Amino acid sequence: MGSLSEFVLWLGIIFPLVFSAGPGNVLCAVCGASNGFKKSIPFILGLDLVYTTYALLAGFGLSAIVLKYPKLFFIVQIGGVLYILWLGYKFLIRKGIQTKELEGQLTFMDGVISQALNVKGITIVMTMYSQFLDKDESIIYEVLSLSLALLVLNLCTHMTWSFGGSWMAKKFASSYAVQVQSKVFGLMLIGIAVWLLYQSL
Repeated sequence: MGSLSEFVLWLGIIFPLVFSAGPGNVLCAVCGASNGFKKSIPFILGLDLVYTTYALLAGFGLSAIVLKYPKLFFIVQIGGVLYILWLGYKFLIRKGIQTKELEGQLTFMDGVISQALNVKGITIVMTMYSQFLDKDESIIYEVLSLSLALLVLNLCTHMTWSFGGSWMAKKFASSYAVQVQSKVFGLMLIGIAVWLLYQSL
């Protein structure tokens, strides 16, 4: 990805995939609504640490391993579905505004775990390399530049979703509004989990 035209093409393909309402983005909105934007940053860093690690590993051969062992990929898919279902359930049963509970809701490790089990992230990474990895260029340069571009895009995307969730929480800060918001986010997460399960079967 050495020219502006290639970058624009990359952005045109990868941006819709990254910015769409997948589990990571919805969790960023949930975290922003629960903890506020600043306290969501550790969760976002956890997400993007794993995302970038996947990008680097995939660039240097992870995709070949996944293709060779499809059962392993399926196990990761099911694990991700179960984790997202559990998070959705936690938000569905929330009673109202409980500051201490909310402050500890989603941490750096939650970000690491949720992204590690997020098959959509792996799929995006594989899609990126299948379309934009130039075999005629240095593999190290190509993998590092694509991974860096993806990291910056992910950080901007996750912070945007988190800020949006935080803004909604401040705008509608009553206990009733928090309950409604929790139900909506919980149902969204459960819906995404069901969709991911359907896609994996």
